[in-house]
Order: sequence, then structure tokens, then C-alpha cells
Amino acid sequence: MVNLGASSRYGVGSDLILILLISALLASIHFLAPTALQQQLALTPSDPQWYTVFTAAYVHASASHLTGNLFGYFLAVSYTYWLCLHTNRRQWFRRTTIALLLVTPIVVNIGNILAFGSVLPEVEGYSRGFSGVVSGFGGFLLVAFVVAVKDTYGSELAEVVGVSLVLLLLLLVSVVYSGGIQPLVAGLVAFGIGLQVIGALYERDWELPTVDVASRTFAFQVVSGGLVVTVLAVLVVSLFPAALVEGGTFTNIVGHGIGVLTGCVLSVTVR
Repeated sequence: MVNLGASSRYGVGSDLILILLISALLASIHFLAPTALQQQLALTPSDPQWYTVFTAAYVHASASHLTGNLFGYFLAVSYTYWLCLHTNRRQWFRRTTIALLLVTPIVVNIGNILAFGSVLPEVEGYSRGFSGVVSGFGGFLLVAFVVAVKDTYGSELAEVVGVSLVLLLLLLVSVVYSGGIQPLVAGLVAFGIGLQVIGALYERDWELPTVDVASRTFAFQVVSGGLVVTVLAVLVVSLFPAALVEGGTFTNIVGHGIGVLTGCVLSVTVR
């Protein structure tokens, strides 16, 4: 439990306002801006306007498109903020959030131009939506979780958890697109995790780590960590679905992948 003083409660309130203002901005643009203006703000990868590499992230094709992105945004940002609050890193949350809002759209849409404007010009239409930034918050959540493990249990366990979690999420992506567990991929993931565990034990002269916390506290931390991992899994399945085209809408997994990497890099850089 985090004990907040009066000034801290005021700061938390301002953080929550920032989180809600982002969603309000997205909704306002979609429901209040003229359709013609929204189309001008969207990105056409084969014929991009310079400003659309940023503005395209803040317009949406439909209300369902907006709703889906807002769901992913609130899911990622709420758990990320909870971890930052728990580890007393609210300033890190603010700096990274602002960086994600300003930088991620540009990086993702430059990737979209390279992928769909040059390499795959046959893919036509507009590129728009906040999902690239949502992916960035997913990357931020991953880093925030590893940082929380480091603060609680040390850097050795944090490294093992971080690498293992990335490998397991990649395995989940493989399961989504292959329709089942591929023995080779699963074997490589198990091998990678095993190497991490063996390396950590070797550094400790094969001494198993001990947990110096009350059993109830440890149980709460395990459940909380499992919840964060579940949220990351939900985000991965949502951002990298098996059906890339549904209802005439193409899910840009290239942009989502770039967004996750950008979120990880930005969150580490601005720490």
C-alpha cells in the first residue's frame, strides 16, 4: 500500500487528469472535428504529408476503432501508473507519457511510410489511430514491471524476469499466428529461459535466492505480478490478432511492433 501525503495526493490527481485529458482529446477530435479535416490529418503512406506522421495517431476511422484504442490505452496506462506509483516514480511516468505522445506517432508512422509506402505500395488507404501509441504504453508497462521487480528483489532476478517475460510474449505471438505451440519455438524459448536461470544461479554460486518479506506480502506481490503479466498478454493478443483484416479494417502489426519497441526505448531513456 502506498501512503500518500496531501501534496502527493494533489500530484496523483494531476496525473489522473493528464491520463483522462488524453482520452478526452481523442474523443473530441473524432466526434467534433469535421470528417474532411480528419481525413487530411490521416496518413497516406504512398503520398504522405509531413504533418500527418504526427497527426495520424490522433484520428480514427470509426467509433469502434476509437473505443478499441481507448480500451487498450486505459488498460496499459492504468497498470503502468500503478507500478510507477508503487515504486515512487511518478515523474518518470509523466516524462515517459509525454515522450510517448510526442515521439511514438512520428516513429511509428515513419515506419508505416517505409513499410507500406515503399516496400508494400499495394496496401492502400489511410493509416490512422492511437494503437501505435497504445503499443508504446505496452512497452512502458513491460519496462515498469521489470523496474518494480528490480526495486523489490534486485537486479539479478529482474534480468531473469525481464528476458523470460519477453520470450514468453514472443511465444504467445507465435501461438496466435501459427494456431498452436510450435515445438521448435517453444524449445528455443525454454532454452533461453533456462540459460537465464542457470546464469543467475551461477553468479550466486548456485545458492537459491531468498525472499525477505512476510508470506502475505510475498503472496500479494506474486498475485500483482501475475495480474500485470496477464494484462501484457491481453495487450499482445489485441495488438497482434490472428485476423489482420476484419470488417474492412487492416490491423497494422508492423506499427504495433514499432510502437512496443519505441515504448521500451523511451521509458529506459528518460529514466
